[in-house]
Amino acid sequence: MLYNLAAGAASAFLPPVWLASRLAGRWGELWPRVGLYRHLAPARPGPRVWLQAVSVGEVSVAAAIAEELFAAAPRLNLTVTSSTAKGLEKAREVFAQRAAVAAFPLDLPWAVMAAAAKIRPQVYASLETELWPNLLAWLQSRGSSLLLLNGRLSPRSFPRYEKLRWLVKPALRRFDRLSMIGEADAQRALALGADPARVSIDGNAKYAGLARRARPRAAQDLAPRLALGRAPLLAAGSVRGGEEEPVLSAFARLLPEHPQAVLIAAPRHVEKAPRWLEACGARGLKARLWSGLSDDQPRRPDCRVVVVDAMGVLMPLYGLARAAFLGASLVPLGGQNPMEPAAWGLPVCYGESMEDFADAAQALEEAGAAIRLAGAEDLAAFWGRVLARPAEAAQRGEAARRVVERWSGSAGAAARLILRELETRGALS
Repeated sequence: MLYNLAAGAASAFLPPVWLASRLAGRWGELWPRVGLYRHLAPARPGPRVWLQAVSVGEVSVAAAIAEELFAAAPRLNLTVTSSTAKGLEKAREVFAQRAAVAAFPLDLPWAVMAAAAKIRPQVYASLETELWPNLLAWLQSRGSSLLLLNGRLSPRSFPRYEKLRWLVKPALRRFDRLSMIGEADAQRALALGADPARVSIDGNAKYAGLARRARPRAAQDLAPRLALGRAPLLAAGSVRGGEEEPVLSAFARLLPEHPQAVLIAAPRHVEKAPRWLEACGARGLKARLWSGLSDDQPRRPDCRVVVVDAMGVLMPLYGLARAAFLGASLVPLGGQNPMEPAAWGLPVCYGESMEDFADAAQALEEAGAAIRLAGAEDLAAFWGRVLARPAEAAQRGEAARRVVERWSGSAGAAARLILRELETRGALS
């Protein structure tokens, strides 16, 4: 009741939001958020599954799971929802004609009822840990199976959930199965009140398909812009504010011994690219934006740093690099996905803050494929060893690749949980 009182108070802002969106010519975007899926056709005969993928990363997980589902159930009616504009854009691109795509509804009783009436899921699966009390209660009352897949409870988010345990515990108890990424995630779910009999540990489906995404052709298509020749390329991926100084300082320390080295710096938010250009200029490092390069006008030999200001190119650029540093880790922001460069067989390093990818970091470190470092001095030493000892770097890289391959079955495990629920309901017969 308290939750819905708060939600009801918040819904008072919907009329002005609707008016503003209409004046901006975007008012049609509001209807799906209140469950009015005018563009969705009624569900066809066959099994019906609803996958909720909050943003771009989860959409990639949904795509990997969907591949497994369609292979086993070609007549599947799949609806994929996302909570962000970028997530919806990615979902429409990835699923095209294979699945219905819609915005995730606000967790208001009437919005949830309208959305559920249109999708009519036999199985609802939330990717990662999204707990929406009204949606879960309504779907359960209508007989849907509820699954939490790829469940994660990070050390940073856990205290917030603990404060709302009175609301979180009933939501967790509604799930028929909670498939958690790792042991720590499972223990946190249990501490919040999840039913132990329904909790399992199945790995991280976010890394499924990464090995397939490491396509040499995609990397080679980008190579002419960099005009590397024999120059070694180092990558700093998904870097955040506050990491300019240690990353560029480490690279500057490296240059006396490796004067031909080139650095790719990819800010997590591309609009921050000018800040990296300024930081390079302050250090006397010549830098260019990726968007300013082309096959006809590639990087000049005196350009030491290329700052990536475009989406979707970091993954193939890893395929041209000798080693990778992962950002959001030298500042306390939880880190970024180390499995992407690992899929290319790169030695990987990152700072101490890797809470959001603790499972991946642990697996890579145990395999000898990745190291943690404290700052610029450690980073310079790591890059220096990689360039000075190619045989050792190759061993680390191969170990990284094997970890990714070993984890590639997580999407299949998630799909099997969905298929089991559909089979229990006789939906696959």
